[in-house]
Amino acid sequence: MQPDYAGVRPKLQAAYEGFRDFSIQNENKYGISGLINLLATDSAGLISSLAIAEYVEHLPLSD
Repeated sequence: MQPDYAGVRPKLQAAYEGFRDFSIQNENKYGISGLINLLATDSAGLISSLAIAEYVEHLPLSD
């Protein structure tokens, strides 16, 4: 046996936001052309990675 991590991993959430397993941000958030952020994609994000990829593929980006 060897030590490893087990337990609860808390996530920050603003009072005005609903619960999110992960976050997808595009250039509209920061005004940076071509930016796509995929944040906090832990197990829920990995399980849905193909659906996330399809969603990101269709995000509108500026030229």
